[in-house]
Amino acid sequence: MIFNKSSVIIYIEPTILRYRIENSVKKNATTATSKGFIVFNYQNETDIDVFIDELRKKNSVRTIFELNLDINLIQIQQLTLPDVKLNLNELILYVEANIYKLFQVPTKSVFFDFVYSTEHKKQITVMIVERHYIENWVNLFKKHQRQLTFVGCRFENNKVNFLPWRQEKHAKHQRQLIGVVIGFMGIISCLLCYLWIQAQNDLQTYDEKLLHQQKIVQKLTEELANYLPNPSLSQKQIQQSLLLLSAQLPSVIWLDSFYYEPKKLVIEGQSFSYVELTHFNQNLLMLKSIAKSQIKTVSTNKNNLFFEMEMELNEP
Repeated sequence: MIFNKSSVIIYIEPTILRYRIENSVKKNATTATSKGFIVFNYQNETDIDVFIDELRKKNSVRTIFELNLDINLIQIQQLTLPDVKLNLNELILYVEANIYKLFQVPTKSVFFDFVYSTEHKKQITVMIVERHYIENWVNLFKKHQRQLTFVGCRFENNKVNFLPWRQEKHAKHQRQLIGVVIGFMGIISCLLCYLWIQAQNDLQTYDEKLLHQQKIVQKLTEELANYLPNPSLSQKQIQQSLLLLSAQLPSVIWLDSFYYEPKKLVIEGQSFSYVELTHFNQNLLMLKSIAKSQIKTVSTNKNNLFFEMEMELNEP
């Protein structure tokens, strides 16, 4: 369902308020002609308060209000722009810094707006209204909980709004940008946290596998020591090989299988690092009990290296 938002257009004169109610679908450009306007006479702020209260009763909460000021309330001056290009926020600050120079009044005592000059590209037209006058109207509409979106006038086919809409728009944009950055940082943090947890789980799994392999080697070594008091040459080589592998095997390598033939040993396993696998092979070659050692095959999947090594043993 589509709701039509209405607006109340009010023109302020010294003792008269002229207004009309416009539907958003049929809304035309606002002009200061008397056609279609209702006249309300007032003498003081109390009368204006009654006027706004009557409008509040006649219109919905979604109705917006626009105030068009008497030109006699507005002061106008031309301001020359600097040679450097200014963004919106810098331009607002530049105008604020020149308020006293243009109008001989403190910046904090007025509301201002500006439009670009149609005759001079390097100039803008700056207009001010006394702050307390605007604030009185703003407070009245706040009191009656109605939305005041415009307090200004028309100047050379431009709408001049003395409410700080430029600053609010810039602040809103900054908040949105900060929200996007915080959201992006949150997503990155969650992703890094997930990857860290995944890595910790993988490390724990590999540590458990290594511990299991070490227990198997220890158990086999103990069994050989207990049940073979007078071992043969082959049995001695198997025992020494298991002890040797248990001592030399780094934490990033673990064995899947162990094959023995007289004076020959074949092992298969997995590793995180090819460099560690190469170092393991070099360390074996430095041992007296190993006559020859070489890496026969290496294959890989997503996470690990699968390898096969062959060793020739010296007689004990």
